Amino acid sequence: MGSKEKKLTQDSAESPVTWYGKSFHLLLLAVIVVSTYFTFSPGFSPEKQFTNWDDLGYVVNQPLIKTQDADSAALLWKPSTEVMLNYHPITMWTLAKNYESAELDIQPYFQTNLFLHCLNAVLVFILLFSLSKGSIFVSFFSALIFAIHPMHVESVAWISERKDVLYTFFFLLSLLSYIRFQRKQNYLWLVICFGIFILSCLSKAMAVPLPFVLILLDYFNGRKINWKSLLEKIPFIFVAIWFGLNALEIQSKGAITDFDFFTGWQRIIFASYGYLSYWLKFFVPSGLSAFYPYPNLDRLDELPVYFTLAPFALLIFMGGILFLSWKRNVETFKISLLGIGFFSLMIALVLQFISVGAAITADRYSYIPYIGIVFMLLLLLEKWSVFQRFKKYMIGGVMLYSIVFMFLSFERTKVWTNSGTLWSDVIEKYPFKLKKNGENIEVLQTGAEVAYKNRGNFYRENGDSAAAMKDYLVLVEAKVKDPLIYSNVGNMYALMNNFDSSLQMYTMALDRNPNAYDVYINRGITYIKMLDNKNAIKDFKNALKLRPNDVTSLINLCAAQLNSKNYNACIKTSENLSRVAPNRWEPHFYQGTAYVNQGKYNLGAASLEKAIALNQNDPYIWFNAGIAQQQIGNKEKARNYILKAKSLNYPVSAEMLNSL
Repeated sequence: MGSKEKKLTQDSAESPVTWYGKSFHLLLLAVIVVSTYFTFSPGFSPEKQFTNWDDLGYVVNQPLIKTQDADSAALLWKPSTEVMLNYHPITMWTLAKNYESAELDIQPYFQTNLFLHCLNAVLVFILLFSLSKGSIFVSFFSALIFAIHPMHVESVAWISERKDVLYTFFFLLSLLSYIRFQRKQNYLWLVICFGIFILSCLSKAMAVPLPFVLILLDYFNGRKINWKSLLEKIPFIFVAIWFGLNALEIQSKGAITDFDFFTGWQRIIFASYGYLSYWLKFFVPSGLSAFYPYPNLDRLDELPVYFTLAPFALLIFMGGILFLSWKRNVETFKISLLGIGFFSLMIALVLQFISVGAAITADRYSYIPYIGIVFMLLLLLEKWSVFQRFKKYMIGGVMLYSIVFMFLSFERTKVWTNSGTLWSDVIEKYPFKLKKNGENIEVLQTGAEVAYKNRGNFYRENGDSAAAMKDYLVLVEAKVKDPLIYSNVGNMYALMNNFDSSLQMYTMALDRNPNAYDVYINRGITYIKMLDNKNAIKDFKNALKLRPNDVTSLINLCAAQLNSKNYNACIKTSENLSRVAPNRWEPHFYQGTAYVNQGKYNLGAASLEKAIALNQNDPYIWFNAGIAQQQIGNKEKARNYILKAKSLNYPVSAEMLNSL
């Protein structure tokens, strides 16, 4: 490779080295950016959609990004304001800016993620160029592998992971500012480092290990670790503790599993397995999935043997690397400690010591931590004596490895096209396997429950009821615990007028969660369709116990009471509904109709007039008001009202019109 080859392996003795000012360096950065854009180009497909996994909560149905007034902006930054059980106001602000310019056109959201990812790759190049004392081999291939690694597709292609690429951008800038401080000993750079660190935490709380990474950088760069250097980190640590506690408080509302669910030893097993899994997938990123379920949650005493051995394998693996590095020389030990330490600090918070969510690992969690691994491996490789003898082949091998990663990431990006492609991929990796023997069904293998549920939702929302029902029924047959599955199936049976099966599903849902408000509402509506108003009234009252003064429950209760001819109760409920929702037309409609059925025509006519004033597009209001007017002798008004009802497609007979 001649002179270019020397450039790829240079280890300049000058200090400090600079990455800028050489056209060759800029050319390499251009190669990284172009390679990254090509790798993620399937994301530009016109078929790409928001997924039904967090994207609804972050963008599609998120009011915080859709309202740009001062009150909404203030609420966005309030520490108690959580979005999907996270506090990350800068992330939400960037999504709000996307919405302001593009509303729900997904491309600007994806392009912003990709742009930030490319910036991060450039910052990785600059950071590692500095840490490797000017090694182009280390900085270029580390940045390239970071940019095109298949494990990082999730952080870029998934719109909800804006927080990942954004907090990393500030995190890397903060590290670069600290290195500048180390060299210049100008405390302005430490202040800048601290300010950018806060921006990183405001983008995602995962940034909190940064002060400990700074201590690692002190050791790696030969700066004395003493009281002075440690005191510099105190403000960083206070900020980290505040953001960490705030995140813990928010996630305790729903994302954190009950601590007693797993034993301490099981938590160590899962954390060790996750740690090793991330290392393995760095080298062999196969079997990637948007969701990795815990194994055998219903039989935790029967964990696979590789889970049980994971803690011991971890001690041997990590301890062995550090011990052998220490035995070799101080420089090798420093490189290994920085690489392993950086990875460990940045991955520790998501190793499920405290179980957050239902997945044991996640591809996105590797986004920053892999910087430590790739830096350590490539720098040790370059300093290996064999590397100098077989330089061309080594560089060629790393290039080939990178090309394979590009192809895998290109294909992986396609998986994130929509909810159908996403969850089909998960189901392919983690399917339910059932054995049917008559009416008995045995679960041979537990699959990814969330994948069947969300793919079923996707099919249902896109009009493919048969495919949706097929996915839901797999979960019903597997007797999963999620009550919403049974509720969804109950809803679909109700739409098919298969009311008996619908009621069976709703009952199974309530067996799993007696406090499922939606199920009481849906089952009550089904009872109304079956003309079983007595049971419908019971369900709507149960819904009201869960949500007192709930408008939906009160409206449906009025309907059931009216249908059951319990007019006094209907009038009383209507009065309550009118107090709760004074601008709704329904309380006046039900109250007026109940009065008419009691023969109190003047009261009925007055209430129905109020309903008409609030809603002139409902034919039932006009028809009932016409009947009331007929009964009090206003025949012309009655005829006009009945004709209005007919114009709105109410079935009015000729005999009725002739009688007016």
